[in-house]
Amino acid sequence: MNGIYKRFIFRVASEVVNNAKEIAPYKTGNLKKDIKVISYSHKKAVIGNTKLAPYAKFVHFGTKPHMIKAKNKKVLAAKGKIFGKKVNHPGTKANPYLENAANRYINSSGFTRAKSALANEVKNRLINDIKKQLKT
Repeated sequence: MNGIYKRFIFRVASEVVNNAKEIAPYKTGNLKKDIKVISYSHKKAVIGNTKLAPYAKFVHFGTKPHMIKAKNKKVLAAKGKIFGKKVNHPGTKANPYLENAANRYINSSGFTRAKSALANEVKNRLINDIKKQLKT
């Protein structure tokens, strides 16, 4: 029976990943490409980003205002602008694209179909197990 649940969990996790890739910010780059099913079992799945997009947690959870200091250079610079030795970053608003993708999928007809397929598989397995027991 665990195999049935494991397939269901992987199906759900894969669909959440697909939704996350659709709604994640940044049309190009590693953030979208890197959303994956990291692990799964008959009980749970872990989805998210790997080391390819180490900044993903800052996008997903946001950041508080903070100070950025130059480490290996004399000044901070980006896109031809020089900012100085340190800058006050205003923080970033959270964009919980993984959570939003999970909620979107759970409220979709795709999840309803996945649950129906699971119920049918469990029912068929139970019927077959009962038939086997009756033959012995």
